Amino acid sequence: MVDSIKTAIRLMCKAHKHGRLGMADDLEMTIDQFHNHLYQKCGSRFFTLEELERMEDLSGTTYLAEYQANRKGKFLVDIPAPGSVDKVDLFDIEMQATIAAGELATAKMAAAADGVIDQRERKTLSDLFSKKIRHQIHGFMGFMALYGVGISDQAIDLFVTTGRKSDASECAAPGVVACRYQVEN
Repeated sequence: MVDSIKTAIRLMCKAHKHGRLGMADDLEMTIDQFHNHLYQKCGSRFFTLEELERMEDLSGTTYLAEYQANRKGKFLVDIPAPGSVDKVDLFDIEMQATIAAGELATAKMAAAADGVIDQRERKTLSDLFSKKIRHQIHGFMGFMALYGVGISDQAIDLFVTTGRKSDASECAAPGVVACRYQVEN
């Protein structure tokens, strides 16, 4: 889970084929300039949104998007394009969903063993629940893609919320009815 913007940057640099030095070079910065932006030293500003998006593109990751989703209590789901999934891919996706469900069940049993769910166990259970739901949605979207149905063709509006009052208004586009069911973490 990407819980801070600096974690996202660190992970993007790690995923870059030449590491932090390569990332700085690709952004046309020296490593010192890069560090000054990252740590806001020597009166330097933090990275711009354009620079952060470029880092994400250069690294080939979605860490910035994951950070933004976590920041708003949401999560990301890979949505396969129609025709990009075959039955073997779909089987793999469904296996991941089954594994995630098993991990959640095991963690629930362990957390309930002492009769009290503490903060650490709650966080673990919430993370595993999100993982399970993400895999299930990915599996459904993969199933739809297998049979040539694109996301825009589907009459499915879903959002996952942490219970913030602003979530429904943020998720519902004009003219779209947001799902009235909430999945709380």
